[in-house]
This record gives sequence, C-alpha cells and structure tokens, in this order.
Amino acid sequence: MHEASGHHRRLRCRLCRPCRQRGSTLLEGLLAVVLFSIGLLAILRLLTASIVETGNAQFRSEASLLASDLISQMWTGDRSYDGIHDRFGDAKADDYQRWLTSVQQRLPGVTATANAPSVSIDSERNVTVTVYWRSSADRDTHQLTVQARITD
Repeated sequence: MHEASGHHRRLRCRLCRPCRQRGSTLLEGLLAVVLFSIGLLAILRLLTASIVETGNAQFRSEASLLASDLISQMWTGDRSYDGIHDRFGDAKADDYQRWLTSVQQRLPGVTATANAPSVSIDSERNVTVTVYWRSSADRDTHQLTVQARITD
C-alpha cells in the first residue's frame, strides 16, 4: 500500500494546479521572447531602410546641386550656342572636365567611362544635363535630369 500511495502522489503531482501553471508560465515567457524578437527585427529592418533612403536623398540633392552648378556656369561668359557648346558640349573641354571632376568627387560610382554625366545642347540653346550615380549598395544606376534654356 505504501508503494501505491507513492505512485498516487506522482500522478497527482502531474495534475496539480501549481505544476500546470509552471508549464503555462514557461510557454507564455517563450511566446513573449518570440514576439519581442519579431518586433526588434522589424525595428532593425526599418532603421536599415531609413539609413539607405537617407543616403539616396543625399545623393539626389548632390546631383541636383551639381546640375544646377553646371547650368549656372553656362549663364556666365559667352552664352551663344558656340560659346556654350565649346565650354560644356564637348567632353574634352576644360570647363566640362573641371565640372566632371567635381561630380566624380561628390557622387559614388562616377568615372570618365562609367556613369559619366551627359550634357546635350541644341541649336535653340536648350540644355539637358543628366547626372548618374550608383552606390555600392545599389543594384541600379540612379539619374537626375535637369533642363534649362540659356538666353541672352
């Protein structure tokens, strides 16, 4: 009988309320850790996306400033078609090369052969400046196009 009561005590222990509560507390704790981890991963992913977009905004701003700088240089000096074309329409021109150096220093992925900016000037002195860049984290090349008309 003594042996049966020992068996009865073990069986009763498995079914008693404090033991069941211990198991549910462990399950609740595990669930809380999982939910906290998911929330933390979501916040980290949002932070990463925010950092990437901040960098992209900076490069867009730089590209805009560089294109505006080139157009403002066209407004100074000889504004005739030949004057503008000789200074900026030819990729070998000194004024264009100085501007290109500035672009290469301020935007990622720009070299003389890769992602080089383009400048097109038509006979009406309508100017289109397209600036390209590509950071190491980007899969695609970005571009910004600015158009202006240079008049007398």
